[in-house]
Amino acid sequence: MLVSYRWLQDFLKLDQDPEKLAEKITRTGVEVAEVKHPQAGLKKIVVGHIIDCTPIEGTHLNITHVDVGEDEPHQIVCGAPNVAAGQDVIVALPGARIIDNTKIKKGKLRGYESNGMICSLQEIGFSDSVVPEKYAAGIYVFPKDADIKPGQTVFEPLGMDDYIFDFDITPNRADTLSMEGSAYEVGAIVDEPVKVENVTIKADGEAWTDSFAVSVDSDLTSKFYLRKITNVKIAASPLWMQRRLWNAGIRPINNVVDVTNYVMLLTGQPLHAYDARAFANNKLVVRKANEGEQLTLLNNKEVSLNPEDIVITNGDQVVMMAGVMGGLNSEIEVDTTDVILEAAIFDSTLIRKSALRHANRTEASSRYEKGINREATQRALAMAALLLRNNACGTINEGTICAIDKAQQPTIIKTTVSYINKTLGTKIAAKEMLHLFERLNFETTLAKDDLTVHVPARRWDITIPADLVEEIGRLYGYDNIESTQPVLAETHGGYSKKEEAIRRIKNFVQGQGLMEAISYSLTSPQKATAYTKEAKKPIKVQMPLNSSRSTLRQNLLTGLVDAASYNMARKQNQLALYEQGRVYDFEDNIYNEHEHLAALYSGKVYFENWQHDDEKIDFYYVKGQLTNLLAAIGINLSEVEYRAETITDMHPTRTAGIYIKKQNVGLIGMISHSVTQANKAMNGSEIYGYELDLDKIFDLICKPKTIAQATPKFPAIERDLSILVDKTVTNQAIADIINQNGGKYLIKLQVIDIYQGPHIDQSKKSLAYRLTFLNNRDTLTDEVVTRSMDSVIQHLKESLKVEIR
Repeated sequence: MLVSYRWLQDFLKLDQDPEKLAEKITRTGVEVAEVKHPQAGLKKIVVGHIIDCTPIEGTHLNITHVDVGEDEPHQIVCGAPNVAAGQDVIVALPGARIIDNTKIKKGKLRGYESNGMICSLQEIGFSDSVVPEKYAAGIYVFPKDADIKPGQTVFEPLGMDDYIFDFDITPNRADTLSMEGSAYEVGAIVDEPVKVENVTIKADGEAWTDSFAVSVDSDLTSKFYLRKITNVKIAASPLWMQRRLWNAGIRPINNVVDVTNYVMLLTGQPLHAYDARAFANNKLVVRKANEGEQLTLLNNKEVSLNPEDIVITNGDQVVMMAGVMGGLNSEIEVDTTDVILEAAIFDSTLIRKSALRHANRTEASSRYEKGINREATQRALAMAALLLRNNACGTINEGTICAIDKAQQPTIIKTTVSYINKTLGTKIAAKEMLHLFERLNFETTLAKDDLTVHVPARRWDITIPADLVEEIGRLYGYDNIESTQPVLAETHGGYSKKEEAIRRIKNFVQGQGLMEAISYSLTSPQKATAYTKEAKKPIKVQMPLNSSRSTLRQNLLTGLVDAASYNMARKQNQLALYEQGRVYDFEDNIYNEHEHLAALYSGKVYFENWQHDDEKIDFYYVKGQLTNLLAAIGINLSEVEYRAETITDMHPTRTAGIYIKKQNVGLIGMISHSVTQANKAMNGSEIYGYELDLDKIFDLICKPKTIAQATPKFPAIERDLSILVDKTVTNQAIADIINQNGGKYLIKLQVIDIYQGPHIDQSKKSLAYRLTFLNNRDTLTDEVVTRSMDSVIQHLKESLKVEIR
């Protein structure tokens, strides 16, 4: 909200330095992001009167003679398409500074001397968004009724001598989205009474309410009022109104539309003006849109209405998306003579969703979605009618239509002086506390220690005693509250066993070269249950931001796959990411949270280098990374088992469940082609990952002891073993038998070859192992190793029916 310092002075006595006032407002609760002084950096820019204007033949230029309040007029060459004799314009004199610190010098154009520059509003710092459309492509021309004279600076007539506060308003302080609300806030801060005048209005036209029918759905609006103004004359608004609008960031349009915007800025109540010809049948209906209804908005945007949009119709045709923007078919036009004014309060949730749905957020919708002062509705309507009489020569018809006005109970909060002091840690006297409430314009009564506070409707953010504590605290001054030590028992810092385990795990995976990612806990219903062996009942939030953030996740891989897609869309295909976080489920009527760890890999093991080592990441590489992690945190690898399983959104033949002591603790494998091929950024890339349920392995984690050993004095003996076995037999099963029967001198077992092909039975596979034997105390003999090998072979034959090759 852009708040004018000059406009604030209409409400209260204010003579403080604007910069210091802004700092005081920020320290009291409403942040002032910036204080802008529009004339800062500009100089020697004055009002000029064009005496004559002669075209230069063969060019788009004109020679003008301009009265700038000096003895002689200035000759200025101007190329603006709308320049003409008799205009009052903005003139930058020689030596002037305009926007971007540009200096204006005397010069010649096409051989003609030019002593200055006739300026557009943009050239002296105005934004394109606030310049009246009539002057968007040319110089600015002052209205005929402007109180100006040649030679005076333009800063005061254009409102550039003002100071503009940029209030960075949080949603709970929407009461400051109006000049009146801002005045109450500033008045409370500087301890000055605020003057807000009541509006009295006397109609001077014929009655109209009996012949006009209004139908309102009470679920969509709590207040709905109409007035009719006839015989208006459409023209530009007076300069005083235009400068207040553009200083607030709003473009002046005409004397009818500007009134509705001005009153909205003043009171916070959005208004809308309809051309009465849109309601030639004297009927107005407020309802939800029908499926398939279309509307062209005032900004020429065509929208297909949703059944959850609130619309205003004439019974046959939609003329407005209520609370958001009017329709082109009811626009105030140059030939408009009769106007119907609307002031209403619509359902804030529906307005917010409509504005978001149609990507059409407006000043009105932003106020509706945050809240409206219910006491300002009728006053705003009367104020607008009065301004249309004064600015547009309108006739105010007798009667106001009140289609609905739901009563609302006043907010009365009971608390105590001692409660407020105890909460704040202060010793504010009751008398001083009453004065602080008086500064807020809150009617308050005191009975001993008890306070009864009547909160005005304009402060709908205050509903409980804690809100009053905050109001007293910020006005009293947080800097004035004495700093004290909390009266609490001494606590000792440190991490729990679970936290220490998580930190160990994260440190290790980071050491493996993985980069941490943090993703949203909320995702879509489909993604929430992906990458799970057995999906649990999903947990959905009641008011999601959007459909893709509606359900709590049951896995972490979803977030990492999204992160991979984002990176791959930007040509970053070499990925090694991990995330440690919580997943959520609902089981046995209990909401559960579980600590998980997930990792994701794509691309090659090493970046491209001069050695051309281009090993691709595959299942076995990722399994090796996981094995190293489990070993590092003290898991007994002999108790770890990998079983081929079918898991949602994982590759059907390159995925395994991870089991420790026969308990499922996670999964490892490749992301399904159906996922990577459906995503254009991934383009079918091979992406591997794993996910662990840390809650199930915390109790298994221990700190492995690191023992230094001397280099063996005696040589090791290696033996190779090649076997033919059914292809359904796992490597783990074979390795278990070898380790159990290889004797005490078997120190290492590794797979050196695997083959499946045309030279062996299709149901078989050939595996070759290298067994390493070592006796640290004596020379190992072939006889001992042979006995161990014979034992291994015998048990392999008996248990797995292997053939020795």
